[in-house]
Amino acid sequence: MSENTGSLTSLGKGGIVPPDQFDDVPERVAEIASTPLDLPDLSTARQRLMESGYYAETEINELLTSIVLGHVILAGPPGTGKTTLAQTLARTFNAGLQIETANPEWSVFDTVGTQTLNEKGGVKSQHGIVTAAILKCANSIVSRADTGEGNQTHWLLIDEMNRAEIDRAFGPLFTALAGGSASHMVLDYVDGRPVLAIPENFRIIATVNEYDARFVQSMSAALRRRFAKVLVLPPPNDDDGRIPLAELDNAFSKSKENLGRNFLDAVANLDLLDQAHKDKVRAVFGFFRNSGSEGGVPVGTAVIIDVMSYMASYAMVTGGAVDAEFEKILDHALMARLIPSLESDSTRIRLSEAFPNALLKRFPFLVGSSARITAFINGSD
Repeated sequence: MSENTGSLTSLGKGGIVPPDQFDDVPERVAEIASTPLDLPDLSTARQRLMESGYYAETEINELLTSIVLGHVILAGPPGTGKTTLAQTLARTFNAGLQIETANPEWSVFDTVGTQTLNEKGGVKSQHGIVTAAILKCANSIVSRADTGEGNQTHWLLIDEMNRAEIDRAFGPLFTALAGGSASHMVLDYVDGRPVLAIPENFRIIATVNEYDARFVQSMSAALRRRFAKVLVLPPPNDDDGRIPLAELDNAFSKSKENLGRNFLDAVANLDLLDQAHKDKVRAVFGFFRNSGSEGGVPVGTAVIIDVMSYMASYAMVTGGAVDAEFEKILDHALMARLIPSLESDSTRIRLSEAFPNALLKRFPFLVGSSARITAFINGSD
């Protein structure tokens, strides 16, 4: 904890001790709300974030800058590692992380709180997702100050925020998330309508599917101003049209880690793939990402990891040779792990009817994948 803990220091000198748990006394969060966010060594933090996946340095710099200043939206297509990045970011800042997946049915009752019946038929208060995270944040601040151990703060990760009608769900939070003197909200579902302050070191990180870019644009201007938007995109292809070799190496390494936990015997299959095999994988994914006039989809690194893991596992299950039957197994893996993730309205808009034929012309062995995409585009799948 840094020396700049003015609120806690003054409370101690004044003989006022904050509670261990703020759940039943939310109004007292104001006493410790000004505790600042302790920053890690930013050079070390940048390196740690870069190593957690395959990200552009500009993305990491934007993320670090944004999280220091406030709340963040990580926007990008599926598989680019947004959730992993958020989790690593929280660990880097020694913050606990509460992960919630957005729901189309969310309302103010879910995010802020409501009243429910207790076991005796009376009324009791039930904190919402955001309110509960704020109270956990306050508890972490006091526990850290008392013991010098544990998380310095507690953050909230809203995964797939584009699934919710966020303006409806976040209505009362607009002002509170602005920061400064306005960082508080009235809990009108609690007796006495206490005012809950939002600690200065509390953060909300949201992930959204960049395919649903309209979601961010449809957010009210008031809410958009509360979040910095950081794009987390797949890296561009190399000049030869293939995905970067370093990205593929990263995918192979992560795939081996996954298989080591779930299917250890299959790890050896990946070691059978030589540079020629890897170049073919790079070419296939490069084509999917950018195939010229036929369109392209921003396939994330996580999908490449899934495909590699599936290839090694499929060969193990079927008794096939992943190197000798490479093209056949790659086709199976794409149908199982890549193409299902592309079957959405946004992909249908991006790909022309010529895409599957162009795929088959470039890679004649991808018969099944081409047929599957054709059926999807034509609506006959």
